[in-house]
Amino acid sequence: MDPDGDPLFSNGLSVAELAASSNLLQDSWAVISELEPRIDQQHFRLPSPRLEPTTFRSDGSDPVIIKESHFPNYNIIAFVASPVTAGSLQEERDLAPSSEIPDFQFLCSKVNPTFQINRAAVSLFNSLRDKFSRLLEKVLTSAKYKDYLPYVITGHCWGGSIASLFTLRLLNNFDQWRNICPLCITFGSPLLGDSALQQAVSQNSTWDSCFLHVVHKDDSFPRTFLRPPTTDQSPYKPFGTFLLCSDSGGACFEAPESVMKLLMSEIIVRNPEPQNVDYKNAIECLEKGFIYGNCSRLNGQEADSYKAGVTIQVTAVSLEPIQKNEGNDALIEDIVNHERGIIRRKREAFDPVEELRKMTEYLKLLEWYLTICRGNGMGPGYYDRFKNTREGLINNGVEKYKAILTDYWETVVEEADKNHRSSATPLRNRFLFGGTTYRTIVEPLDIAEYYKCGRNDYLNQGRSEHYKLLEQWLKDYRRPFTRVSSPSLKLPHVTEDSCFWAHVEEAIRSCRLLASGGPSHSSGRANLINFEDYVMRLINDRAVSPDIFLEKSSYMQWWREYEEILEKQMMGHSHDSRSQLVRFMREQPWQEFYRHGE
Repeated sequence: MDPDGDPLFSNGLSVAELAASSNLLQDSWAVISELEPRIDQQHFRLPSPRLEPTTFRSDGSDPVIIKESHFPNYNIIAFVASPVTAGSLQEERDLAPSSEIPDFQFLCSKVNPTFQINRAAVSLFNSLRDKFSRLLEKVLTSAKYKDYLPYVITGHCWGGSIASLFTLRLLNNFDQWRNICPLCITFGSPLLGDSALQQAVSQNSTWDSCFLHVVHKDDSFPRTFLRPPTTDQSPYKPFGTFLLCSDSGGACFEAPESVMKLLMSEIIVRNPEPQNVDYKNAIECLEKGFIYGNCSRLNGQEADSYKAGVTIQVTAVSLEPIQKNEGNDALIEDIVNHERGIIRRKREAFDPVEELRKMTEYLKLLEWYLTICRGNGMGPGYYDRFKNTREGLINNGVEKYKAILTDYWETVVEEADKNHRSSATPLRNRFLFGGTTYRTIVEPLDIAEYYKCGRNDYLNQGRSEHYKLLEQWLKDYRRPFTRVSSPSLKLPHVTEDSCFWAHVEEAIRSCRLLASGGPSHSSGRANLINFEDYVMRLINDRAVSPDIFLEKSSYMQWWREYEEILEKQMMGHSHDSRSQLVRFMREQPWQEFYRHGE
């Protein structure tokens, strides 16, 4: 990196070399080549989006051939569709809105509530929905076994579009934490959707890295939708990594803007007429390392090492000594800026996984603080010690750790909520459980600060949105479980409801309103009855910390004030005998409850 943090070298050539040397391209194209002769052009035609899926079939055959092949280190699923002409592709440039594509609603999020996919590709996919569903289930089932081998999903032209759609469906159901994600490799496929689709895929860096699109410089199909009949800019946008190649070399580009400029530039678009592109030969050339022959063309004329690397990449694709063509200077500068920009954004992107371990250590320190606050059993306890200690006297770095943890989890929740897809879990279990531990330990400290300042009604006026979302996501996670099998996330000496102390503070306020005989005494009585029921439910569920019974705790302060109200019969003459909580507190089984919890 240079002092400004920009990358000094471009790795587009190395990525292309890695792809060629891994045998993934060779094996994928070999499976496609084996299938393509079986497609009879006279029996199939590109499906019209204006026709029903049943019209896609002819002579009892499907418009797409699917084959699964097994290799030592991976499996390949290939989709091969009927060959089509550039003219027919041009006719099928229409985009279908996400509202018409129910199978891909999972791509919608708050950031991208809508998107568009090529209508013909969606229609072709829908025509084989049942077959794709069975194949999807087979792949997901295999991922559960220890001997699971990763999958490569591939296709040529329209087969590549189907491969991309199938991969998206697969990624939505895939456990990225347990298995290697599938890799989609397409050859000469047209762009699939609009900028919103591109953003929906690229906002998940893991998903975006699962797509490698191989495009030969003489192949007109991939850029068909980039040649609109009018002067308006094409709505189609690329996602994933593009390996642009020729018979003498190739290079990879990640920035969507770079890919668009190269596909539409004079360098790539030299022959608008379709040609029979030999991807096998191009792959072999990459494998043999002809790409390095372009390095000599710079002759040391470029001082900027990153720009030199990009120039070599573009030269490798164009087969022209680009440094001699002054008309390409602006193009090179644009590509340099775009490629550098995407690397910079990746580096600066928030990575919750890297920081999670540090956050776990900070939580352990707060748990230790929670333990020592119990002291000799007299209290005041975790919540009240934090609340009653004067500002600036909090020891052990509690305020510091609390601030760091809150900044981290607010960012995690914001990103998860922003990118939350309708059919996906906002947070993986690892983060959901970590967020729950954080919420149960840290939110009581926020409540303490809130009421320390003399404020009221924390639940409606003071609670942070990220706490609400963490709590709701935990409820959503537990909903499918029975009460018995529901996962327990309880911590010792921590009440499961992170808002418990806010309820206690409001109950104390209700006691004082009732004792004062003010106009709100009737509502205060109702609030106290509700609070009794709430506390008794927690006690019965063993979801309350024994520390609430510490002598100097706010809960015990509430109880003493509440007893005075009961003695004055302000809750009604027969309330004492009806209240389970009153009997529980007066008969003092809570002392045994406390000792059992120690």
